[in-house]
This record gives sequence, C-alpha cells and structure tokens, in this order.
Amino acid sequence: MHAKTLVTTLDLSTVEELPSAQQKIYVLSVAHMSINDVTADRIETLHDIINFQTSKRLSFPITINNTNDGNDGNCSPPIILNRLIDALRSGHHKLILRKWKQGARWWNLNMNHADTSSLSSTTNDNSNINNTLSMAKAEVAGYRLAKLAMSHHSQQHNNNKKRKICAHVPDVLYFSHDENDTEGAPWALFSYFGDSTEGLDEDGNEERNIDINIENNSTWKWDLKNAISVAKTSQSSSSLQHNHLVECKHYPSTMTKIRHEFGFDEPHPRHGRVPIDECSDYAHMILRDVVLPVQFSFFEWSSSSSSSSLQPSVNDVEWKDSLCALAVDSQTSKPFQYQDMIAVYRLAQQRLSAAKKNATVDDERMDVLLQMMYECVSALEHEWDGHDGRHLPPLPAVICHMDLQPQNLTFWHDRNNGNDNGNINVHVSKHCSVASVVDFEEAAYADPRFEVLLICRKVLANLEQAEGLWKSYSSSVKLQTTWDVGPIEPWLRLETVHSLFTLLLQANNLLGGGRNPWETKPDLWGKIDRERRRLVRMGWSFCR
Repeated sequence: MHAKTLVTTLDLSTVEELPSAQQKIYVLSVAHMSINDVTADRIETLHDIINFQTSKRLSFPITINNTNDGNDGNCSPPIILNRLIDALRSGHHKLILRKWKQGARWWNLNMNHADTSSLSSTTNDNSNINNTLSMAKAEVAGYRLAKLAMSHHSQQHNNNKKRKICAHVPDVLYFSHDENDTEGAPWALFSYFGDSTEGLDEDGNEERNIDINIENNSTWKWDLKNAISVAKTSQSSSSLQHNHLVECKHYPSTMTKIRHEFGFDEPHPRHGRVPIDECSDYAHMILRDVVLPVQFSFFEWSSSSSSSSLQPSVNDVEWKDSLCALAVDSQTSKPFQYQDMIAVYRLAQQRLSAAKKNATVDDERMDVLLQMMYECVSALEHEWDGHDGRHLPPLPAVICHMDLQPQNLTFWHDRNNGNDNGNINVHVSKHCSVASVVDFEEAAYADPRFEVLLICRKVLANLEQAEGLWKSYSSSVKLQTTWDVGPIEPWLRLETVHSLFTLLLQANNLLGGGRNPWETKPDLWGKIDRERRRLVRMGWSFCR
C-alpha cells in the first residue's frame, strides 16, 4: 500500500460569513478545485487559513492510501475526494467552513477556559486553546456519529412508507486536527444543506446542469469523470425523492423573546423560544425525527461488541476516538452520567468559594446562596442513593445534541399532504418535519435522558408539557427495548441546579467570557432568584 500526501485547493467565487457566538462560519461558493502533489516542508503550512477570505483560495492536505500499484488511470478516487465531489454537486457548489474560537459548553457550565476538571480560577492562553480544541473535536465527532446513527436508522426503516425521509446531518469533509500533531486554530469543512428547492424548477427537476471543474495535477491518475457522473446521478435521484417537500421557515421566524416558563416570565433576547401554544408540537416532532432515530441506533449498537458489525463504514478505532472526544474524560470513552454532573457542581462550588474569599467587598447574598447550593448538591447526591428504594434505571449512552432549538434545525413541509386550507405555504404542525440538524457544539456521549431533559426545560414551557414529553419518550423506549426511563423530577432539579451554578459563575465573572452573556448584573440576580423559587416549587423547601 502507498501513502501519499496531496494538496486540495478550492478557488472561491464568494465567501459569506454567518452570525455565530462561538465560531466563525462561512458559506463558500466553489468555482474550481485542483489536486496537486506537495512537498513535505509545505504540509504543515496548509492548515493555516487566515487569509482565505481575501485570497479567495482554500488549500488543505489529504493523505491518500491506494493499493493500485499500476496507477493506470482506471482506479477510483479516494473516499475523501468522492465525498468532496458529491458534496459540491448536492450543495450546488457550496460548502460550509467552521473555525472555532471559544469552548463554552453546557457540560462545562459555559466556561470558556480551563475545563471543569481544573480547580484553577485563573485563565491562560494554553487553557483557552485546549478548551477550544476540545470543543472542536467533540463537535466534529458529534456530526460524524449522529450522521452514522441517522443513516443506520434510515437503512433499518427504508421499507416504512409512512416516513421515508430522515433528518439530514451534514458530512464532515475535512477536519484540520484529525492528525493529533496539527497546530493552530481548529477548522473544518462541511457539506452544505440549504433550501430543498434550490436549483430545482417547479416540478422538482434540476434547472441547470451543475458541472464541477476539477483539475488533477498529481501523480495519481484517477477516473474523476466517472466520480463526477456518479455524483450527478446521485443528486438527480435525491432531487426526485425530495421534490414533494418544501422548506418551512415557520418555527425559526416566529420565536418569542419573552415567554412564561415554569412559573415565571423569562427573556430570550438572542434567538427567542418557540411560543407556548406551539412548543409541545415542536418538541414531539424533534423527539420523533431526531432524538429517537439517533438513540435507537445507539441502543442497537450497544448490544454488539463491535460497532463495525452493525455499521461497516466505520472501524472500531475511529469509533472509539470519536466517543473519547465526546466523553467526560477524553482519555476514555466514559459517558457523562447524572453523578458526573454532581462532580462538576462540586468543583464550581470550590471556584465560587475561592472567589468569595478573595472578594474585596462582602456580599451577603453570596453567603446565603453558597450555603443553599451546598445543600442542593447534597440533595442531588441523595436522589438515587436508594434510601427510599429509588435507583437510577440504567440506559446505554448515546450521542446527545443538547440544543435542538429551531435556529439549529431546518424543516420540511410535505406538499403532497397540503394543509387544512390547501395552501402549502401555511404552516401546519402535523405536516412539518425536521429536514436537517446542525451545530453540534454542545454534543456529548451521555445518558440519553440529558437530551430529553434539555428539551423539557428549554423547549417546553411548563411542567405539564414536560411530563407529557417525558411520558411519550418513556413509552417509546419501553416499546422498543423494554427498558425503564424513570421519573422526570430528579432530572428537572439537576438542570435547575446546573442553571444556578452557571448563573452564579457568570455573576462572579468566572466564565472567562463564556458565551458572550447578554445579562446585566440586575438581570442575573433576577434570574438566579427565579431559578431558586422553581426549586422550592419542586419540593426543596430549604431553598426558600
């Protein structure tokens, strides 16, 4: 087998930057692609993409393993080039570029510096870089494994005529840090998934022939014309399969900025939330279209000793590496569990106590709140200790997205169904489904209930809605596996304690910038008090 590094160069016609809090995201329109040999001393410089916006050129190295010793021009291109060609064709010459710049996540209480295993209250450049890289690796792994899970679910249910089309997860075409010795800020190329009608006429047929201009100047002589032809055929078939679907922008365009949630009005000035009268339908849709397909694939894989026995497109080493990037410990594939979050809260307590001790101005509120948080963590530790006969029912770990809000999804309407007034441009929830899922920056390998918990608490607006979704989820899991999910209440208390620690760290300027928080100090203290009162409503009278 021969291994060789080549350079792929994309000449860009346009570069469009999209808004994002923790990343730089660009839509690239590709005019030309070339493949060239590269000398060893140039390889490490190819990861530097600082000037791609002005130069309108993006280059990156690819390693080729090819067993065709003859190299006579009849061999197929390597998988990475096939995927690039297919992505360019299906994305109408467009790709997505992501550059990571911060590492705040739900799992680390939105801290943008040293991870939660560190007790240091200081920040430094190395910890910022490491945390950003850790997040980048986790997000890339989240995309890859979620795509595998969704594809597996689609294959397992391809005879189900009622729901033939599964939610799309973009393909990771290239990641700068797949090789561990790579330096510099992490970035990645993804396939583009836009409006379902882009490039199609009224009847769903392609309006124009999208040729891909590829120049191969390398010593490897692949049959690129055949690869382009295959990609064109694949895209044409995909267009015919989806021509009864039209994009639905209802949920992203109707978000409300203030919503009454679990007893109190909450402001959401950045993206907003799904309105109260629609959020239950929305939550059940994403449970059906995203959560259960991914989780049921992982449940099936958990019964096999080898992932490749069920998913031949990934080997065991790649599988484990992806899980490690998403796990609570990057050296192992140990998933996040309920008790792991309690350990995170204990570390947050120490950080807050140290800040209180070093404060120049005494704040009596912090004294009271720190004592309350100590009791909260102790109460969480006893939720599942069996003293009242209750134990946490075990469930296999899965990929959790953790932020299934409308801004991270796109949606279809099925025009074959029409709707109640015959207008396909009017939203009807029963005809709406998830088209694609993006932004896996919160993704983790974790107890599957974390995913449903965040939907209950962040998508839904009250306990009745949350209990209804939890019941639906529990019934689906029970029917598929016979496993018990357990009650929702301990999980709701955990998420509220989680929110309180995040807010307290923000109030004490201990997030290292975090997610560019919008709240002023008065807003923060008001939100902290509302979360405290929610815990009282959940039965913790010591929070009064």
